[in-house]
Amino acid sequence: MFQSGKTAVANFLSESSAADDVISRPTQGVRIVEIQLSLNVNDKQCKVDVELWDCSGDHKFESCWPAFRAGVHGVILVCSPNTVNVAAREMELLYNYFVSQAKLSAKQCVVLYNCSEDQDDLDVLNLSPTFSKVSQVAVNLKTGGNRLKIDFSNYITSVLQSLNK
Repeated sequence: MFQSGKTAVANFLSESSAADDVISRPTQGVRIVEIQLSLNVNDKQCKVDVELWDCSGDHKFESCWPAFRAGVHGVILVCSPNTVNVAAREMELLYNYFVSQAKLSAKQCVVLYNCSEDQDDLDVLNLSPTFSKVSQVAVNLKTGGNRLKIDFSNYITSVLQSLNK
């Protein structure tokens, strides 16, 4: 989704920048950041290397989507208060292409609502029933960054468990 804060979330998770050190520039195509996590997966402690693909929300890059989707194991969809008016339709489109058509389960997708403290109501998203089994998380990078890192680690653990079935 265009201007939803995907890059800010990716930078924060990869520790590429602090939450209050965010310059908003549209991503051109895709930017890949690498993150190493220590996780407990199926009662085993392991180090996991994650490639987080920060993909542009601009439809002029739609011709790149097949490459973005190839070999995908999980999808993080990000929206924010400034994109909430188009979020439902756009999220449905992205979910269909990157999750459904890639044959991923709902557990391999998460919706992050990138918001401020006074805008953390997920009900404003008004997402379709398609998202009823998809985890939806309100995110505030300035005050809830540690919570985001925990939620992200839990999401990656869930994806890994889905792959091991």
